[in-house]
Amino acid sequence: MRSITNTMSRRGILVGTGGLLIGATLPSFALGIMEKSAVTFIRKVVVDVHIVINSNKPEEKMLADFESIFADYSASSLIAKTALGAAGRKISQNQLAAYIEAFQRYFSRKYGRQFRKFAGSEINIVGNRDLGSKGVLVKSTVEFSSRPSYSLGWWVIEVNGQPKLFDLVIEGISMISSERTEIGALLESLGGDIDRLTARLEAT
Repeated sequence: MRSITNTMSRRGILVGTGGLLIGATLPSFALGIMEKSAVTFIRKVVVDVHIVINSNKPEEKMLADFESIFADYSASSLIAKTALGAAGRKISQNQLAAYIEAFQRYFSRKYGRQFRKFAGSEINIVGNRDLGSKGVLVKSTVEFSSRPSYSLGWWVIEVNGQPKLFDLVIEGISMISSERTEIGALLESLGGDIDRLTARLEAT
């Protein structure tokens, strides 16, 4: 599957918060969030990410830490359902629950491996954009001492009164959009079999 590194090379395909990013459908409980609260929330996320990536732990222990971070801070069930798209309406509740659990682990480990590459960098918040009822996009840059910086946006929504991370926007490319494309293609390659998709994600 395509990594963040490969996604970054597609600079400019989706700019800012246009296209598929803002077109994503959110359920009624995902409401707008105050900009100040969103920025404060992401500052906390960034601190915890820096602690993990600079811990020098073995990969498996570091990935376990990232699983905890994503479980605490992201709207993981909503991300999983959004990535699955319309196919999620055609399966049983048990199948959906199993898929969500498998996706959450796949998602946290995949992006945890990418965050490991931030070791030694500085993630600096540089602004934010109010998206109205869709939440707030907190803008940051990832600064390295020996290679070019790049943009990293954090799309924050409110779920049950709490700020949650819904999407990462890397050089203008939405993680949600990328995952939806990849999960859709994988499901199609498996003949539309959700159980095989779940098993594949569990094995990733």
